[in-house]
Amino acid sequence: MIFTGPPQNKKRVPISELFLGEAKKLAEKNGISFSNCLVHAPYIINPSSSNLENRDFMISFLSEEIKRTDAMGIPYIVLHPGYYVNSTLDEGINFLIENLKLIFNECKDTNVFICLETMSGKKNQIGKTLEEISQIIKGCDNHPKLGVCLDTVHLHDAGYDLSKKEEFLKKFDELIGLERIKVVHLGDSMNPRGSGKDRHANLDYGHIGFDILMEWAYEPLFKNLPIIVETPYWRESKNIKKLISPYKHEIQLIRNRIWKPIPNKKYLPIYDRNKFK
Repeated sequence: MIFTGPPQNKKRVPISELFLGEAKKLAEKNGISFSNCLVHAPYIINPSSSNLENRDFMISFLSEEIKRTDAMGIPYIVLHPGYYVNSTLDEGINFLIENLKLIFNECKDTNVFICLETMSGKKNQIGKTLEEISQIIKGCDNHPKLGVCLDTVHLHDAGYDLSKKEEFLKKFDELIGLERIKVVHLGDSMNPRGSGKDRHANLDYGHIGFDILMEWAYEPLFKNLPIIVETPYWRESKNIKKLISPYKHEIQLIRNRIWKPIPNKKYLPIYDRNKFK
């Protein structure tokens, strides 16, 4: 998963100035195919906003993000549905539907799926339930390029019991259709189920647990989908401001399906595993 620019601002390099050929060669040299990657839209864009003054910019910005994604040969862009502000939930969903239709029309010549990410249920957040995701997709006339990104942390924090995977997938199929699942974000949660928050924890250092997460990681339906580990960095025990990437270790845990602690006592997880056991 990549960002085409800083996730917290709107600065972007024009497509014509991107070193796409060089980037693809470097990726292939390291065994990475862009066709197996995805782009995450920046966090600061709110596609459900009722602010008409910002609407044209938002549509133009997201359309360019999608065209940039397509130019790289990447098939998916993950998008947070956003928040309803100075409006009701249904009004916010309708704003989102209208905006998505305009974006799809602007990007009709691309091959990119917009994947709506399931959200955690923070105040005024859209996309926290399968019913809301279904309403959005139906409102977009079941557009063939509209998919879903399942985020385990967000689902848990929104109140879904991830230990009941088959029950969840059955409901998803009834409301949305399993073929719409295009991406999975995998991570543990530092909060109890239904907290309506959004704080990621390292694998088995949270309330979901490693065994349940492995059931999701190895779900046959997801065999050919990109599964992205979304967990926080470790911190150094003697210098808590120094952060270390955990991903090599955690990806190996997933491949082995066996949990092991952080291999170097010099490093600590952001959250205490024993706190949740």
